[in-house]
Amino acid sequence: MKLGMLKAASMGAALAALTIVSSFAADLPLKAPPKPVEFNPFWAEIDYLAWNVTGDKLPALVTTSPVGTPGIVAGVLGQPTTSVLFGDASVNDRWRSGARITAGYWFDPQRSHGLEASVFGLENASTGFAADTNAFPILARPFNNTTTGLPDSMLVGFPGLTTGNINAGETSRLYGAGVLYRHDLGMWSGQRINALVGYRYLRSSDKLSITSNSTFFGVLIGATDNFNASSDFHGLDLGLTGEWRNGPWSLEWRGKVALGVNLNSADIAGLTSTTFAGVTTTAPGGLLALTSNIGHYDQTRFSVVPELSLKAGYMIAPQWRLIAGYDLIYWTGVQRVGGLIDTTVNPTLIPPAQPAGTVRPAPQLNTTNLLAQGFSFGVRYSY
Repeated sequence: MKLGMLKAASMGAALAALTIVSSFAADLPLKAPPKPVEFNPFWAEIDYLAWNVTGDKLPALVTTSPVGTPGIVAGVLGQPTTSVLFGDASVNDRWRSGARITAGYWFDPQRSHGLEASVFGLENASTGFAADTNAFPILARPFNNTTTGLPDSMLVGFPGLTTGNINAGETSRLYGAGVLYRHDLGMWSGQRINALVGYRYLRSSDKLSITSNSTFFGVLIGATDNFNASSDFHGLDLGLTGEWRNGPWSLEWRGKVALGVNLNSADIAGLTSTTFAGVTTTAPGGLLALTSNIGHYDQTRFSVVPELSLKAGYMIAPQWRLIAGYDLIYWTGVQRVGGLIDTTVNPTLIPPAQPAGTVRPAPQLNTTNLLAQGFSFGVRYSY
Protein backbone atom coordinates (compact mmCIF):
# COMPACT_ATOMS: atom_id res chain seq x y z
CA MET A 1 0.00 0.00 0.00
CA LYS A 2 2.70 2.49 1.01
CA LEU A 3 4.83 1.45 -2.01
CA GLY A 4 1.93 2.17 -4.40
CA MET A 5 1.33 5.55 -2.84
CA LEU A 6 5.09 6.36 -3.20
CA LYS A 7 5.07 5.42 -6.88
CA ALA A 8 1.98 7.53 -7.53
CA ALA A 9 3.56 10.51 -5.78
CA SER A 10 6.76 10.13 -7.84
CA MET A 11 4.84 10.00 -11.10
CA GLY A 12 2.89 13.08 -10.15
CA ALA A 13 6.03 15.01 -9.37
CA ALA A 14 7.58 13.97 -12.72
CA LEU A 15 4.47 15.06 -14.62
CA ALA A 16 4.44 18.40 -12.83
CA ALA A 17 8.15 19.00 -13.63
CA LEU A 18 7.59 18.10 -17.29
CA THR A 19 4.66 20.52 -17.46
CA ILE A 20 6.79 23.36 -16.02
CA VAL A 21 9.69 22.66 -18.45
CA SER A 22 7.34 22.45 -21.43
CA SER A 23 5.70 25.71 -20.47
CA PHE A 24 9.12 27.42 -20.10
CA ALA A 25 10.37 26.05 -23.42
CA ALA A 26 7.23 27.28 -25.19
CA ASP A 27 8.11 30.83 -24.14
CA LEU A 28 11.64 30.63 -25.66
CA PRO A 29 12.14 32.04 -29.23
CA LEU A 30 12.60 29.41 -31.91
CA LYS A 31 16.15 29.22 -33.42
CA ALA A 32 16.16 29.58 -37.23
CA PRO A 33 17.82 26.81 -39.24
CA PRO A 34 21.25 27.74 -40.70
CA LYS A 35 21.15 29.49 -44.06
CA PRO A 36 22.42 27.52 -47.02
CA VAL A 37 25.69 28.75 -48.50
CA GLU A 38 24.86 31.24 -51.26
CA PHE A 39 25.96 30.13 -54.75
CA ASN A 40 27.65 32.85 -56.80
CA PRO A 41 27.80 31.61 -60.40
CA PHE A 42 29.47 34.72 -61.87
CA TRP A 43 32.99 36.05 -61.34
CA ALA A 44 35.11 38.71 -63.00
CA GLU A 45 38.73 39.85 -62.84
CA ILE A 46 40.58 42.87 -64.16
CA ASP A 47 44.38 43.01 -64.32
CA TYR A 48 47.02 45.59 -65.05
CA LEU A 49 49.76 44.06 -67.23
CA ALA A 50 53.47 44.92 -67.35
CA TRP A 51 54.80 42.77 -70.20
CA ASN A 52 57.91 42.58 -72.34
CA VAL A 53 57.50 41.52 -75.98
CA THR A 54 60.14 40.30 -78.43
CA GLY A 55 61.27 43.19 -80.62
CA ASP A 56 61.28 43.37 -84.40
CA LYS A 57 64.77 42.82 -85.88
CA LEU A 58 65.45 45.42 -88.57
CA PRO A 59 68.36 45.57 -91.03
CA ALA A 60 70.56 48.68 -91.18
CA LEU A 61 68.35 51.39 -92.71
CA VAL A 62 70.14 54.71 -92.10
CA THR A 63 73.91 55.26 -92.03
CA THR A 64 76.45 58.08 -91.83
CA SER A 65 80.17 58.64 -92.32
CA PRO A 66 82.63 61.33 -91.20
CA VAL A 67 83.03 64.45 -93.34
CA GLY A 68 85.78 63.85 -95.86
CA THR A 69 84.72 60.30 -96.70
CA PRO A 70 84.66 59.79 -100.50
CA GLY A 71 81.14 59.73 -101.91
CA ILE A 72 81.56 56.28 -103.43
CA VAL A 73 81.90 54.69 -99.97
CA ALA A 74 79.92 57.17 -97.82
CA GLY A 75 77.36 55.34 -95.73
CA VAL A 76 78.27 52.00 -97.31
CA LEU A 77 78.06 49.02 -94.94
CA GLY A 78 81.30 47.17 -94.31
CA GLN A 79 83.40 50.32 -94.49
CA PRO A 80 85.34 51.14 -91.29
CA THR A 81 84.08 54.75 -91.43
CA THR A 82 80.38 53.83 -91.66
CA SER A 83 78.11 54.06 -88.61
CA VAL A 84 74.53 52.80 -88.42
CA LEU A 85 72.08 55.44 -87.16
CA PHE A 86 68.86 53.43 -87.40
CA GLY A 87 68.32 49.69 -87.78
CA ASP A 88 70.67 46.74 -87.42
CA ALA A 89 68.93 46.08 -84.10
CA SER A 90 65.66 45.03 -82.51
CA VAL A 91 63.07 47.76 -81.99
CA ASN A 92 60.00 47.95 -79.76
CA ASP A 93 61.34 45.40 -77.29
CA ARG A 94 60.72 47.56 -74.23
CA TRP A 95 58.28 46.84 -71.38
CA ARG A 96 54.66 47.78 -72.13
CA SER A 97 51.61 48.45 -70.00
CA GLY A 98 48.30 46.78 -70.77
CA ALA A 99 45.08 45.41 -69.35
CA ARG A 100 43.22 42.10 -69.23
CA ILE A 101 39.57 41.42 -68.41
CA THR A 102 38.38 37.91 -67.54
CA ALA A 103 34.83 36.78 -66.69
CA GLY A 104 33.38 33.37 -65.89
CA TYR A 105 30.16 31.52 -65.12
CA TRP A 106 29.68 28.27 -63.18
CA PHE A 107 26.75 26.07 -64.20
CA ASP A 108 26.34 24.35 -60.83
CA PRO A 109 26.98 25.07 -57.12
CA GLN A 110 29.72 22.43 -57.04
CA ARG A 111 31.58 24.43 -59.73
CA SER A 112 32.26 21.28 -61.69
CA HIS A 113 31.83 22.91 -65.09
CA GLY A 114 31.63 26.42 -66.44
CA LEU A 115 32.66 28.95 -69.07
CA GLU A 116 35.41 31.58 -69.05
CA ALA A 117 36.13 34.42 -71.49
CA SER A 118 39.07 36.83 -71.55
CA VAL A 119 40.50 39.67 -73.61
CA PHE A 120 43.84 41.50 -73.27
CA GLY A 121 45.69 44.29 -75.00
CA LEU A 122 49.04 46.05 -74.67
CA GLU A 123 49.81 49.66 -75.39
CA ASN A 124 51.42 50.39 -78.75
CA ALA A 125 55.21 50.34 -78.74
CA SER A 126 56.87 52.89 -81.03
CA THR A 127 60.43 53.66 -82.06
CA GLY A 128 61.23 56.79 -84.03
CA PHE A 129 64.29 58.31 -85.67
CA ALA A 130 64.91 61.68 -87.30
CA ALA A 131 68.10 63.28 -88.62
CA ASP A 132 69.16 65.97 -91.07
CA THR A 133 72.36 67.20 -92.63
CA ASN A 134 72.76 69.89 -89.98
CA ALA A 135 73.51 67.14 -87.47
CA PHE A 136 74.98 64.61 -89.91
CA PRO A 137 76.41 66.22 -93.06
CA ILE A 138 76.57 62.76 -94.62
CA LEU A 139 73.30 60.81 -94.53
CA ALA A 140 72.71 57.63 -96.50
CA ARG A 141 70.38 54.68 -96.98
CA PRO A 142 72.39 51.47 -97.47
CA PHE A 143 71.58 48.55 -99.78
CA ASN A 144 73.27 45.74 -101.71
CA ASN A 145 73.68 46.57 -105.38
CA THR A 146 72.70 43.77 -107.79
CA THR A 147 74.68 45.36 -110.60
CA THR A 148 78.03 45.25 -108.81
CA GLY A 149 77.25 42.57 -106.21
CA LEU A 150 78.69 44.91 -103.56
CA PRO A 151 77.28 47.05 -100.73
CA ASP A 152 76.15 50.49 -101.86
CA SER A 153 74.15 53.45 -100.56
CA MET A 154 71.72 56.13 -101.70
CA LEU A 155 73.01 59.49 -100.53
CA VAL A 156 70.46 61.73 -98.85
CA GLY A 157 73.03 64.28 -97.71
CA PHE A 158 76.61 64.95 -98.76
CA PRO A 159 78.64 68.17 -98.35
CA GLY A 160 78.69 70.27 -101.54
CA LEU A 161 76.33 67.88 -103.33
CA THR A 162 73.00 67.53 -101.53
CA THR A 163 71.26 68.39 -98.27
CA GLY A 164 68.34 66.55 -96.74
CA ASN A 165 66.70 64.68 -93.90
CA ILE A 166 65.42 61.25 -92.97
CA ASN A 167 62.49 60.24 -90.77
CA ALA A 168 61.85 56.62 -89.81
CA GLY A 169 59.62 54.92 -87.28
CA GLU A 170 57.94 51.65 -86.42
CA THR A 171 54.86 50.94 -84.32
CA SER A 172 54.03 47.48 -82.91
CA ARG A 173 50.76 46.16 -81.48
CA LEU A 174 49.71 42.98 -79.64
CA TYR A 175 46.33 41.85 -78.31
CA GLY A 176 44.22 38.72 -78.00
CA ALA A 177 41.11 36.99 -76.66
CA GLY A 178 39.80 33.55 -75.84
CA VAL A 179 36.90 31.41 -74.59
CA LEU A 180 37.33 28.29 -72.46
CA TYR A 181 35.09 25.50 -71.15
CA ARG A 182 36.19 24.35 -67.69
CA HIS A 183 35.47 20.82 -66.39
CA ASP A 184 36.35 19.65 -62.88
CA LEU A 185 38.62 16.60 -62.73
CA GLY A 186 38.64 16.35 -58.93
CA MET A 187 41.13 16.94 -56.12
CA TRP A 188 44.82 16.10 -56.34
CA SER A 189 47.41 16.93 -53.66
CA GLY A 190 45.00 19.33 -51.99
CA GLN A 191 44.20 21.32 -55.13
CA ARG A 192 41.19 21.45 -57.40
CA ILE A 193 42.11 20.49 -61.01
CA ASN A 194 40.12 21.63 -64.07
CA ALA A 195 40.49 20.59 -67.70
CA LEU A 196 40.33 23.40 -70.26
CA VAL A 197 39.23 23.38 -73.90
CA GLY A 198 38.32 26.35 -76.06
CA TYR A 199 39.26 28.88 -78.72
CA ARG A 200 42.29 31.21 -78.80
CA TYR A 201 42.86 34.37 -80.87
CA LEU A 202 46.00 36.54 -81.09
CA ARG A 203 46.99 39.46 -83.30
CA SER A 204 50.39 41.03 -83.82
CA SER A 205 51.08 43.92 -86.22
CA ASP A 206 53.99 46.19 -87.14
CA LYS A 207 54.10 49.31 -89.31
CA LEU A 208 57.38 50.79 -90.57
CA SER A 209 57.81 53.99 -92.55
CA ILE A 210 61.05 55.46 -93.93
CA THR A 211 60.98 58.86 -95.64
CA SER A 212 63.96 60.74 -97.02
CA ASN A 213 64.05 64.20 -98.63
CA SER A 214 67.06 65.61 -100.40
CA THR A 215 67.73 68.70 -102.48
CA PHE A 216 70.08 68.16 -105.39
CA PHE A 217 70.95 71.27 -107.41
CA GLY A 218 67.50 72.78 -106.94
CA VAL A 219 65.59 69.52 -107.40
CA LEU A 220 63.71 68.20 -104.33
CA ILE A 221 63.50 64.42 -104.26
CA GLY A 222 61.40 62.61 -101.66
CA ALA A 223 61.40 58.83 -101.31
CA THR A 224 59.11 56.86 -98.99
CA ASP A 225 58.99 53.15 -98.14
CA ASN A 226 56.10 51.69 -96.12
CA PHE A 227 56.02 48.14 -94.74
CA ASN A 228 53.02 46.71 -92.85
CA ALA A 229 53.02 43.20 -91.38
CA SER A 230 50.39 41.36 -89.36
CA SER A 231 49.60 37.89 -88.01
CA ASP A 232 46.20 36.63 -86.87
CA PHE A 233 46.20 33.35 -84.94
CA HIS A 234 43.10 31.15 -84.63
CA GLY A 235 43.42 27.91 -82.73
CA LEU A 236 42.09 25.17 -80.46
CA ASP A 237 43.15 25.81 -76.86
CA LEU A 238 43.82 22.83 -74.54
CA GLY A 239 45.15 22.78 -70.99
CA LEU A 240 44.88 22.21 -67.26
CA THR A 241 44.50 24.56 -64.33
CA GLY A 242 44.73 24.01 -60.59
CA GLU A 243 43.92 26.01 -57.47
CA TRP A 244 45.13 25.54 -53.91
CA ARG A 245 43.62 27.48 -50.97
CA ASN A 246 44.66 27.96 -47.37
CA GLY A 247 42.59 30.44 -45.37
CA PRO A 248 42.54 33.77 -47.21
CA TRP A 249 45.43 32.75 -49.46
CA SER A 250 45.19 31.06 -52.84
CA LEU A 251 47.64 29.86 -55.48
CA GLU A 252 46.61 29.16 -59.07
CA TRP A 253 48.55 27.70 -61.97
CA ARG A 254 47.57 27.20 -65.58
CA GLY A 255 49.27 25.49 -68.51
CA LYS A 256 47.85 25.56 -72.03
CA VAL A 257 48.82 24.99 -75.63
CA ALA A 258 46.88 26.30 -78.62
CA LEU A 259 47.15 24.57 -82.00
CA GLY A 260 46.03 26.43 -85.07
CA VAL A 261 46.96 28.63 -88.02
CA ASN A 262 48.55 32.02 -88.54
CA LEU A 263 46.96 34.17 -91.22
CA ASN A 264 49.98 36.30 -92.12
CA SER A 265 49.70 39.34 -94.37
CA ALA A 266 52.00 42.03 -95.71
CA ASP A 267 51.54 45.35 -97.49
CA ILE A 268 54.51 47.01 -99.17
CA ALA A 269 54.29 50.45 -100.75
CA GLY A 270 56.78 52.97 -102.07
CA LEU A 271 56.63 56.39 -103.70
CA THR A 272 59.10 58.91 -105.07
CA SER A 273 58.15 62.54 -105.66
CA THR A 274 60.29 64.95 -107.67
CA THR A 275 59.74 68.72 -107.49
CA PHE A 276 61.43 71.11 -109.94
CA ALA A 277 60.42 74.67 -110.78
CA GLY A 278 57.25 74.25 -108.73
CA VAL A 279 56.10 71.16 -110.62
CA THR A 280 55.84 67.83 -108.76
CA THR A 281 55.76 64.43 -110.39
CA THR A 282 55.40 61.07 -108.65
CA ALA A 283 56.44 57.53 -109.48
CA PRO A 284 55.87 54.20 -107.71
CA GLY A 285 58.80 52.99 -105.62
CA GLY A 286 61.14 54.42 -103.02
CA LEU A 287 64.35 52.49 -102.34
CA LEU A 288 63.54 49.21 -100.56
CA ALA A 289 59.94 49.22 -101.78
CA LEU A 290 60.00 49.19 -105.60
CA THR A 291 57.80 47.90 -108.38
CA SER A 292 59.43 44.48 -107.89
CA ASN A 293 57.96 43.96 -104.41
CA ILE A 294 55.17 46.54 -103.98
CA GLY A 295 51.80 44.91 -103.28
CA HIS A 296 49.71 42.85 -100.85
CA TYR A 297 50.77 39.34 -99.84
CA ASP A 298 49.13 36.59 -97.76
CA GLN A 299 50.46 33.45 -96.17
CA THR A 300 48.87 30.71 -94.03
CA ARG A 301 51.06 28.74 -91.66
CA PHE A 302 50.56 26.18 -88.90
CA SER A 303 51.36 27.66 -85.49
CA VAL A 304 51.68 26.58 -81.86
CA VAL A 305 51.11 28.86 -78.86
CA PRO A 306 52.12 27.45 -75.44
CA GLU A 307 51.09 29.56 -72.45
CA LEU A 308 51.93 29.46 -68.73
CA SER A 309 50.32 31.44 -65.92
CA LEU A 310 50.91 31.60 -62.14
CA LYS A 311 48.75 33.65 -59.76
CA ALA A 312 48.77 34.28 -56.01
CA GLY A 313 45.67 35.71 -54.36
CA TYR A 314 44.59 37.08 -50.99
CA MET A 315 40.96 37.50 -49.90
CA ILE A 316 40.36 41.02 -48.54
CA ALA A 317 36.54 40.65 -48.26
CA PRO A 318 34.03 37.81 -48.71
CA GLN A 319 33.69 38.52 -52.45
CA TRP A 320 36.96 40.30 -53.20
CA ARG A 321 40.43 38.90 -53.82
CA LEU A 322 43.67 40.69 -54.74
CA ILE A 323 45.69 38.90 -57.44
CA ALA A 324 49.34 39.06 -58.50
CA GLY A 325 50.79 36.83 -61.18
CA TYR A 326 53.22 36.00 -63.98
CA ASP A 327 52.32 35.15 -67.60
CA LEU A 328 54.31 33.72 -70.51
CA ILE A 329 53.14 33.31 -74.13
CA TYR A 330 55.33 31.82 -76.89
CA TRP A 331 53.94 32.22 -80.42
CA THR A 332 55.51 30.57 -83.48
CA GLY A 333 55.48 31.67 -87.11
CA VAL A 334 54.72 35.37 -86.59
CA GLN A 335 55.15 37.82 -89.45
CA ARG A 336 57.14 40.92 -88.49
CA VAL A 337 58.16 43.89 -90.64
CA GLY A 338 61.82 42.93 -90.43
CA GLY A 339 60.99 39.71 -92.29
CA LEU A 340 59.57 41.66 -95.26
CA ILE A 341 62.59 43.83 -96.09
CA ASP A 342 64.89 42.76 -98.89
CA THR A 343 67.98 44.98 -98.81
CA THR A 344 69.27 43.77 -102.19
CA VAL A 345 68.26 46.34 -104.80
CA ASN A 346 68.54 46.64 -108.55
CA PRO A 347 69.30 50.36 -108.95
CA THR A 348 67.70 50.46 -112.41
CA LEU A 349 64.31 50.05 -110.67
CA ILE A 350 64.80 53.18 -108.54
CA PRO A 351 62.69 56.04 -110.00
CA PRO A 352 63.06 57.31 -112.62
CA ALA A 353 63.18 53.62 -113.43
CA GLN A 354 64.76 52.08 -116.50
CA PRO A 355 64.38 48.40 -115.62
CA ALA A 356 67.13 46.01 -116.59
CA GLY A 357 68.65 42.98 -114.95
CA THR A 358 67.69 41.20 -111.73
CA VAL A 359 64.25 41.85 -110.26
CA ARG A 360 65.12 42.91 -106.70
CA PRO A 361 64.05 43.73 -104.02
CA ALA A 362 61.86 40.65 -104.04
CA PRO A 363 58.72 40.06 -101.96
CA GLN A 364 59.53 37.87 -98.97
CA LEU A 365 57.61 36.71 -95.89
CA ASN A 366 60.18 35.43 -93.42
CA THR A 367 58.55 34.64 -90.09
CA THR A 368 59.91 34.48 -86.57
CA ASN A 369 58.78 33.54 -83.05
CA LEU A 370 57.34 35.98 -80.54
CA LEU A 371 57.71 35.80 -76.76
CA ALA A 372 55.49 37.88 -74.49
CA GLN A 373 56.02 37.66 -70.75
CA GLY A 374 55.54 39.74 -67.65
CA PHE A 375 53.60 40.47 -64.50
CA SER A 376 49.96 41.14 -63.70
CA PHE A 377 48.28 42.85 -60.75
CA GLY A 378 44.53 42.86 -60.33
CA VAL A 379 41.37 42.27 -58.36
CA ARG A 380 38.75 39.51 -58.65
CA TYR A 381 35.12 39.86 -57.68
CA SER A 382 32.63 36.99 -57.25
CA TYR A 383 28.95 37.91 -57.35
